Amino acid sequence: MSARLTASVFGFLLLVVLGDAIFDSTSARASALQQQSGCVAAVAPWPGYMGQFRTIVSNTDSANVSDRVFLHLPQLPADSVSIVTDSATCARAALAYGRNLDVPDTLTSRQVITIRVGATRYIVGDPHYGSGGYMLDMVFDSSFDTMFVSVAH
Repeated sequence: MSARLTASVFGFLLLVVLGDAIFDSTSARASALQQQSGCVAAVAPWPGYMGQFRTIVSNTDSANVSDRVFLHLPQLPADSVSIVTDSATCARAALAYGRNLDVPDTLTSRQVITIRVGATRYIVGDPHYGSGGYMLDMVFDSSFDTMFVSVAH
């Protein structure tokens, strides 16, 4: 009985050690990928993209008001919309983006376009995710906890 108990305890401890090693490996891999995520390297092609959102938040015609309501964006002056270049903010945005895909994927490193809209919203897009010339944009709150809408753009 003592040998059987010792074998059971050994087996249990082996499972705990292996499980911990697998968890640490997965956590380390996820952490490394999240660290690689960030802002799109060149923001030069994106001012027109950002300009569309400046128009939506600042214009008062019915079409832009409708878009603003659909996208859960506040009405603000156009200069309240800016491209984010801070790598830590973009890494958080990339993680939130991956977490909210139809098939969640927080392990893929992604370089995202992150646009800050005032103090309460971020628009996040991954130029490598989408098809047919469309990119999937997601609108988040300022903490990246709540996604209000995702839309092909």
